Amino acid sequence: MTTRIVPPDDPYPYNAQQQKNLRNPMLRQPVLWIALFTLLLSIRHTALGTAVPQREEAAAPAQAPATVGGVRIDDQIVLISSRPVGCSCDPDTLMSGLKCQRCVVSAESCRHHWDDVDLLEVLQENNPAVRTVFFVHGNQISAGQDKQQGLTVYRRMMRCADANRPIRFIIFSWPSAKISGPLRDIRVKAARTRPVGCQLAWVLDQIPGDVPLGLIGYSFGARVVTGALHLLGGGNLGGLTLEKRAHPDRAPVRVVLIAAASNANWLGPGRYHGQAMTQIDKMLSINNRSDIAMRWYGLSTPNGNPQAMGLCGPTCLGPQRQKVHNRDVSRYVGSSHDEYCYLSVPGVSCQLWNYTTWAE
Repeated sequence: MTTRIVPPDDPYPYNAQQQKNLRNPMLRQPVLWIALFTLLLSIRHTALGTAVPQREEAAAPAQAPATVGGVRIDDQIVLISSRPVGCSCDPDTLMSGLKCQRCVVSAESCRHHWDDVDLLEVLQENNPAVRTVFFVHGNQISAGQDKQQGLTVYRRMMRCADANRPIRFIIFSWPSAKISGPLRDIRVKAARTRPVGCQLAWVLDQIPGDVPLGLIGYSFGARVVTGALHLLGGGNLGGLTLEKRAHPDRAPVRVVLIAAASNANWLGPGRYHGQAMTQIDKMLSINNRSDIAMRWYGLSTPNGNPQAMGLCGPTCLGPQRQKVHNRDVSRYVGSSHDEYCYLSVPGVSCQLWNYTTWAE
């Protein structure tokens, strides 16, 4: 049986071991032990000729640029829409008919709005410190949705953006609003991407040739991008060519294709978009073997049953294959063809930024 000792001046009982500890003054004052240990540590470091390490002050974080509604004030957000000109590729019609608006942000009101601006004024601006990125949306996007979708892509990129690198983000909008009949809708839009590719080629040609460009195309928008680059490379797109060049000598561009709704073999030498690869420095193809739209891509044409590039990436590239990096995102996206699902895949936001702004 344990003997319990109650000191006369202490109302709380102690057992025998605790009573023994109380008789040792060193055990009653742990602060003395801590002070002694610190003193010995200091003596040891002094004997070794080194000072006791001091805690370093944390470096001040880089100041992030001011934003309004997710838009950085130093960035330029521009919409170029070919909806008013339909499928016309006439240079004079494009010059006067393309709609160009700039997103104006206000730090005072914490809002942004869109103002009409001169097309050539935007395209011919050449600031080496500002990277230019184009985004071309996919099918069934109406006027108004184009701005929303473009800003979504822009905001995703800003998650990995360099605070010291402003960009000019251009949303290229084309007439892709939904029309009646699913099969008719797909085939009409597939055919429409040919003249739209010519329109985009003309727009890109107005930009000075030494400006580093990055292009992002989603679904049918990827088809528009490679068609435009094919024309810039001197190709013929079903009878359409870029005859009068404003800047015939152009630096290679960076490209990201997301769920590309185009034939997998089109980028091969001598193929339908075969000259596109001559204009590309590096390309990322984000693919999905489970995408239901990519699996039924063959319905977009009555001729044969071609494989979609967005399933497994481009094929038949020959020596140009080294320019292409494929990434399969099936495990994240599944059977969906929703652009937001693709943008939510881990790492995609940073890849968009690194490729199109030449951050790599």
